[in-house]
Amino acid sequence: MTDDLGSVLWETMKRSGAVWEYPYQKGFLAPHPVLRSGKHSDGFVDTLQYLSVVSNLTQAARSLAKKLKEKLGDIEIDWVIGSPMAGITFATVVAPMLGARRIAFTEKVGGDNKKLTCRFSIPFGESFLVIEEMTTTGATLQRGIEAVLQNNSGATPLDFVGAFLTRCSDFPPELKSRELVPVISLSKLGVHYGEWKTGNCPLCKQGSKPIENCKRIWPALLRTMKDPTYPIEPTC
Repeated sequence: MTDDLGSVLWETMKRSGAVWEYPYQKGFLAPHPVLRSGKHSDGFVDTLQYLSVVSNLTQAARSLAKKLKEKLGDIEIDWVIGSPMAGITFATVVAPMLGARRIAFTEKVGGDNKKLTCRFSIPFGESFLVIEEMTTTGATLQRGIEAVLQNNSGATPLDFVGAFLTRCSDFPPELKSRELVPVISLSKLGVHYGEWKTGNCPLCKQGSKPIENCKRIWPALLRTMKDPTYPIEPTC
């Protein structure tokens, strides 16, 4: 089944400069990004470029809230929890649209991107829903649930989570049988980017240089789609 809304928003994101794709037609002179998971890829989506526009953020939040309401049915939600960092802003906009009573967030622990904590106290029996702006595997969402439960063992996580854009299936193994509810699902749209572990990356083997922290040099990275030799200082 075609996801018309997801398709329209995806094309809008591409036109707005929030999507980078490897320019294979120009050879292997362009660099390529390293994802948060540590894998190398020939595609990168910077949702911040899109959601930093207030009208886009509002539309994205409204679209996700509509899909989540269909899952909630008559269930009343107590808390919406945002993943760090952009997920916090996103959750703040989505929560009132869902009729949630409280908004909270998880935080990174020190410099460890894979360890989260939640400093909010959630009373026994109250429900919570974790959302973020984008996920590649669903792992951060699962870590968010675990972080909440670590200090709030009596809280009740819903059996689904939400994200504006996903690069994985609706039931990724990292979420341990929970459903991932997206607005834009790249897998449903037939958009599949390669992801390779360090040492197995075909782009590296062809001479393309890997780049970490792509968001910090985003304008320059976008230039490489048209001009692969546009100068970029590699960060790894």
